[in-house]
Amino acid sequence: MTKYSFNMEKVLEYRSNVEKTKVEDYAKINILLSSEKEHLDNLETEYKSNTQKKASSVTEMKMNLMYRDKLKNQLSSQQKKIDEISTRLEDARGDLIEARKDRKIMEKLKEKNREKYDADVASREQKELDDISIMKYAK
Repeated sequence: MTKYSFNMEKVLEYRSNVEKTKVEDYAKINILLSSEKEHLDNLETEYKSNTQKKASSVTEMKMNLMYRDKLKNQLSSQQKKIDEISTRLEDARGDLIEARKDRKIMEKLKEKNREKYDADVASREQKELDDISIMKYAK
């Protein structure tokens, strides 16, 4: 009997590797997004704490206002950055889903191919047993 081998094993391996790469990409972007959200939270905390400060002089008040404006600009740019990363994350999620589908298709094909192989082997074995039975009966 011949040993079972899937003739498209290399394609399955390739698709598995592609999926693994997509998982890694998705994880990296997700970590980056978490980091940037944490930075945004820090900026918001800093902004809130600065708005609660009491200025003792006109110069200090002016400095606080300038600092708040700077923080507002940073908050705005940080939010844009988070939106961009979120978009990249959604794209990476779509790519990951596609890669997973492709791999699963190949696995299903391999499974069906294996079932066909097993059925062929069982059929051949049954034929051999039938031949042996006929030979024994004929004697």
